[in-house]
Amino acid sequence: MANVILIPGTFHGGWYWEPLANKLRTFGNEVFTPTLSGLELEGHEKSPINLDTHINDVLQLIEEKKLKTVVLVGWSYGGMVITGVADRTNAVVQLLVYLDAMVPKPGQREWDLVLEEDKEHFLAMCSDGLNMQPPSEFLNFEPRMRPHPLATKLQPLSYNKTKFDMLNKIFVFAEKWFHNPEVSSPLKPILDRIVQEPGWTTHSWPFGHDLLKEAPDLLIKLLLENIGDEN
Repeated sequence: MANVILIPGTFHGGWYWEPLANKLRTFGNEVFTPTLSGLELEGHEKSPINLDTHINDVLQLIEEKKLKTVVLVGWSYGGMVITGVADRTNAVVQLLVYLDAMVPKPGQREWDLVLEEDKEHFLAMCSDGLNMQPPSEFLNFEPRMRPHPLATKLQPLSYNKTKFDMLNKIFVFAEKWFHNPEVSSPLKPILDRIVQEPGWTTHSWPFGHDLLKEAPDLLIKLLLENIGDEN
């Protein structure tokens, strides 16, 4: 069985993973679904939060739980976090799973990977200069979404590419993005890049970006087939 850490995307907390986490636990896995700093459902400290903060949230979890091996799963923005955690943790990273997630090159920001029009939307959401407010249409779909710290999108991530290349990694590409055929997924260039790099297994699924909601059975099957057998 494995120690699985699930990291959600922008605006989301650990609650997002509840159905998947419960399913994984029924197969004997230890599953952790941290809500990253600033994304709590109720009040949080008004301290500066950046990508390092979120990486450190997960590193602290690994240390507190004394995990010697981990499987790291990231969705969307969560790919930035698990990339940094894999580089900095002392635990053995058995597998990295990127669910339609960001995979930066060393020194890149998530800001460098998103569509140009999305950058304008992000800034328009950030009325206080610190946090991106979830759009009303998102809240209508999921009212638990919370403001997301803008600095997490702007901080570059440095990591050891040689070490990263040696890790086992899975990338699942959602072909339909947000179901607008006129908008190409910003993750397609990432898919095209990583298929030429070592350590990757890639999948292309005919669903939208929210794979947990759109393909739950396929997702649990993928994870169960690939997570390790030892803690």
